[in-house]
Amino acid sequence: MDESWTTLDSPDDLRLGELMPAWFSGRMMADDWRFGLLLSTGQVMLIQRIEAVHLSPHGVVLMDVDMLREAEGFAAPGGVLVAPTGRVRATVNLAHIVAAFEVADAPGAPDEDTGY
Repeated sequence: MDESWTTLDSPDDLRLGELMPAWFSGRMMADDWRFGLLLSTGQVMLIQRIEAVHLSPHGVVLMDVDMLREAEGFAAPGGVLVAPTGRVRATVNLAHIVAAFEVADAPGAPDEDTGY
């Protein structure tokens, strides 16, 4: 019986769409940006990228992420998690992620106050 994990590390891997929403996996694997993962604890984990997704033969999905080092003005009612050391790599169980979102505007996006 083969008990090996499957690793997906390309944003173009179509199998990612079977595990999570397409924008979530593709965007967060393709770009270095500021993203938030709302965890089941109520905390928001700030990350800059998903490096890989690992699928166990039993359906457990783990994500290797690069965490942000600073919250950069972001606050959340349940608290914010950033890398506690200079080492930013972390692994997160997908079952504990309630929502995923960007926490910064895209480069070149219109300013909210000025419209440009």
